[in-house]
Amino acid sequence: MANTPVKPSRKKLWAIIGIAVVVIVIVASVIYVMNRPITQPAAPTGPNVTIWDGGVSCSNNGNCGYSPTNKTVTGGTTITWTNTGGKPHTVTECTPSDSNSACPNGAGANTSTSKAFDSNSQATIQPSQQYQYTFNLPIGTYYYYCTLHPWMHGAIAIP
Repeated sequence: MANTPVKPSRKKLWAIIGIAVVVIVIVASVIYVMNRPITQPAAPTGPNVTIWDGGVSCSNNGNCGYSPTNKTVTGGTTITWTNTGGKPHTVTECTPSDSNSACPNGAGANTSTSKAFDSNSQATIQPSQQYQYTFNLPIGTYYYYCTLHPWMHGAIAIP
C-alpha cells in the first residue's frame, strides 16, 4: 500500500485551498497598490497648484493632495488648480461651519459662512481639468480642502 492513490475528495480540498490562496494574494496586492504612498509632484511655477493622486485611490494623505500645500500670492492674483490625478477633486474654501477634519486649521481669514471660492459650486474638477479663482480678498490666510477627500488641505496667504 505504499502507492495508495489520493482520494478525489482530497484533490478537491487541495484545489479549493489553492484557489483561496490565489484569491487572498490578489486581494492583498490590490489593497497594497491602492494605499501605497506615492511621491508628491514638484510644485508648479507661477500662480499654479497641482492636484495629484495615485490614480487608483485617494484614501489618505500619502497618495493624494495639493502641490504646493501652501501658497503666498499678492491680492488680485489668479490661481489655477490643475487636476493631474485620476480622480475628481474640489477646491473648497473653509468656513466656520466646516468640520474640524475637513478644516483642521479652522476658517482662517474667512469669518463668514459663505465660501468665496468653491470649485464644487460649478462641478468637480475632473482629471486634466482646471479651476481658477482670482484672489481679490482681504489680507489673511484662506484654507481650503477637497470635499470628496477631506484629508486634502491647502492654504493661500495674502500678505
